[in-house]
Amino acid sequence: RGLGDVYKRQRRDLLLEVHKDAQWLVRVTENILSVTKFSADGVKLKLTEEVVEEIVGSAVLKFRKRYPDVKVAVRLPEDPLLVPMDGILIEQVLVNLMENSVLHGKHTSKVEISAEEEKDRVVFYVDDDGAGIRPSALPKLFEGTFRQGDEESCDSRRNMGIGLSVCMSIIRAHQGDMKAENRKEGGARLSFWLPMERGTDQWR
Repeated sequence: RGLGDVYKRQRRDLLLEVHKDAQWLVRVTENILSVTKFSADGVKLKLTEEVVEEIVGSAVLKFRKRYPDVKVAVRLPEDPLLVPMDGILIEQVLVNLMENSVLHGKHTSKVEISAEEEKDRVVFYVDDDGAGIRPSALPKLFEGTFRQGDEESCDSRRNMGIGLSVCMSIIRAHQGDMKAENRKEGGARLSFWLPMERGTDQWR
């Protein structure tokens, strides 16, 4: 009976690993398709006003399913924020940023996602308590050429650059911008902004 339980546990662990790899493959495929879409000339998004709290909440739920051991804190304004966006794509951006906080952070145990209104735009922040991003990697983080191997990770299957380059493409298609930096208190911050109305403001 004891041996049977061991086999069951091993089979369950194997199925979980296969499931995780399948999820990763689906995400990579989605990202590649997104890159193709946003690389095309003249792409125009169909934007609708979305409640930021709902988009953030949905992204957090998806992230927690994959990383249940990582604590997630959410900090949003008391008053609801309505922002013109493609909700599905912005949700994907948030999930990718949270996942990358774990992947590049090495020992990340907590991720905080927040949003605040600044004049005519809303800024989203994804902070973590991990190891931070090597300064030499920051300039190429969104180029699609940065790989986890650049951060001395042993898991070479998971390519950060694809996800982050897709995120940048999506945000720029929304006429926003994105940046990455290391926090003074430790860990990294990935952030982006979206205009409250369609515009061409630059990151300030």
